Amino acid sequence: MNASSLFRVEFGRLMRNRLAWLAAALTALAPIAGYSFYHPTFGDSMGALYLANPMLTGGMAGTLLFALLILAALDQPARSGTAALIETIIPPVKMHAIRLLAVLSLAVLTSLAIGILYLPYTMWKLNIVFSFSDYWLAVLLFLLSGPVMGTLAAAMAIQITGRLDVSVLALLAAVIFSRSRWCSQYFLAHWNIPLVSTLSDAFGSAVVWRTAFYSRLVWLCLLGGGWLLSLLCVRQYGKGAAGSLIHRIKRPVLPIFSILLLLLGAVLWNRQPFIDHCPEDWISMETADRFHEHLTTESTSLSVTIDSFLMGTLSGEASWQIRNNSGSPQELYFNLNSGYRVRSITANGEPLPFEDLKNDYIASRELRCTLPADEEISLVITYGGMPRIWNAQERELSGNYISSRGIYLASHHLAPTVAGCAPVEDEDTPVTLTITLPAAMTPVSTGSPKQLSDNRDGTVSWVITDQGTERIQLFAGDYVYKELATGSGMPIQFYYSKKYQSRLENGALELMEQAIAYCTSHYGPRSFTEDKPFKIVQLTAFQFGGFANRSISGMGETYFSDENLGNPDKGPASAEVLAHEIIHQWWGLGATLYDPEDEDWNDEGITVYTTYRLMREIMGEDYARENYTDKWKAVMEDQHASFYQRHPEYLDRLPKRYSNEILASESSANWYDGNALMIYRAAEKAGPQKIDEIWSELYTRQASGSSDMITLKDFLDACGLKKGEVERE
Repeated sequence: MNASSLFRVEFGRLMRNRLAWLAAALTALAPIAGYSFYHPTFGDSMGALYLANPMLTGGMAGTLLFALLILAALDQPARSGTAALIETIIPPVKMHAIRLLAVLSLAVLTSLAIGILYLPYTMWKLNIVFSFSDYWLAVLLFLLSGPVMGTLAAAMAIQITGRLDVSVLALLAAVIFSRSRWCSQYFLAHWNIPLVSTLSDAFGSAVVWRTAFYSRLVWLCLLGGGWLLSLLCVRQYGKGAAGSLIHRIKRPVLPIFSILLLLLGAVLWNRQPFIDHCPEDWISMETADRFHEHLTTESTSLSVTIDSFLMGTLSGEASWQIRNNSGSPQELYFNLNSGYRVRSITANGEPLPFEDLKNDYIASRELRCTLPADEEISLVITYGGMPRIWNAQERELSGNYISSRGIYLASHHLAPTVAGCAPVEDEDTPVTLTITLPAAMTPVSTGSPKQLSDNRDGTVSWVITDQGTERIQLFAGDYVYKELATGSGMPIQFYYSKKYQSRLENGALELMEQAIAYCTSHYGPRSFTEDKPFKIVQLTAFQFGGFANRSISGMGETYFSDENLGNPDKGPASAEVLAHEIIHQWWGLGATLYDPEDEDWNDEGITVYTTYRLMREIMGEDYARENYTDKWKAVMEDQHASFYQRHPEYLDRLPKRYSNEILASESSANWYDGNALMIYRAAEKAGPQKIDEIWSELYTRQASGSSDMITLKDFLDACGLKKGEVERE
């Protein structure tokens, strides 16, 4: 019987097997757990909650179920006592290969059916951020990966050991190890399903798809090579594993092919291009002082081209006008992302030799060259590659990135930066960046972007100018621009993804403007000018939280997710939640609340209280009381009525998962409702006007650098109150 006929017979037998239908059915049901209680990702974007989590859960379940299925199929002749009879008709190696192929085919069909089954619900939940390409990539890389890898690993185990019980235990140990804390830190250590921190709803998840595909390729090589090698151990002629191996190794084709696959997997593992090699003890590393008293920069010019959005690679040319006042050659160090390779360096048109120090440190490395003794030097560096992620952030897959839907490149991740050369005129030294982007992308930068030309090929060239720095921070995406009116003359520009346009233009932007005007008048302005306006930009989900840097501030993509907009702790309506997030530009980014003696004192309390005061002005006292102050009191009353709040000693008797949930709920109540209630009670005693003056003074003090943080004691002392007078209870 030829292979195709044997496969049809074996696949038909498999489809009549109840165990096969049970494995397929349970795998199809497993994603439901991903919606509710099993969350392999730790992001809270819509894509993470309703696409990644369900598909990864299905992949994890499929690992175990299809592994058990192949173990049952390969062990069936031994259990039924027909192994010797089958061996006289079909070589065992051929039979094992056909049965593996049949189970893998069922895994593909099951994954396809699951993809079709969950498609309507996923489309409905993701709504405006749904992407067909992302959906089917998740089915392929997250869901199908589990059954395929589990089947290969289980088949390899039973072919080596020849025992069902040992193989099951080995497989369970491998799955448990893959979920360990050690494995969770490294994307290549996830053998059955890939590492996924989150998914971006608006700016693409290229870093996830690239690392997931690469890790699947590595493990296909390793498990495929291991499976081929284990075929040599399949028992025949009454021999054991060693005897069967010696018998078959005389034919070198299979061993050579398996070793080549294993070597390819090892090389791919060792040469992965995504993560840097920063030492684990990077905190204790001392960075060398590269200051040059004889070298100064007069201008910087950068030109960058995106080579491949698929691979996330770029090439560029960086030029500096450098003044050498020493009259002698000088060593120059410069930094760039550790994923880039310098192709050439010239000084005044002459090639310069250079040395890559390969001293990876926080996704960067240093190179060194020697400048000539000329007083005026035109230094040009050409480079290219894929930006790498700092290995301390490997679990989050967070870093600079290039994708067809979004770009984030900053400082030495965009272009090399020279070390130790001070600008000649600090505020007037110019820097320019020229970059070509798809027409659908709008750049946002710490500098000032202007359209240079429409290239009539679907791309647009931009020039970005800045002064006093050589470090430009660049974002690009399908941004919609809105000039937010503040009523104070302070320019604020808001950039957000076009996918959220209909949602934000339904009253949310107006409320955000009112929040800015309120904070400006009550606490103080963020100091920016017409030349360098304050920019608020929506970030990808992989830039967790927010940031503030010079004239630009970031709001995490998940601020705009349905889950966040439906968070009652931040406000009763989605527009009020976005106002809450805008207020964080003052409390959280402009000034920070932190108290080492009270771990629950943070920025959320003053932000919630400010949202309440804003909504009281807009909607009236009754609305504010019903949706804010009454809610705070009810939440804290429920909190203090909790059994575990009154008897914390019983928390230790609960499983860790449940005790952590209780503690997290308690912390959330204290952060949002408890702190806001404390500030509200202080305002009742001191008066709203006085409390505004106090917060304005505290904000101004920290924003000016007079203090590092605002503690609870700072606030209470300013109010002339004791903690017991405004307790969270």
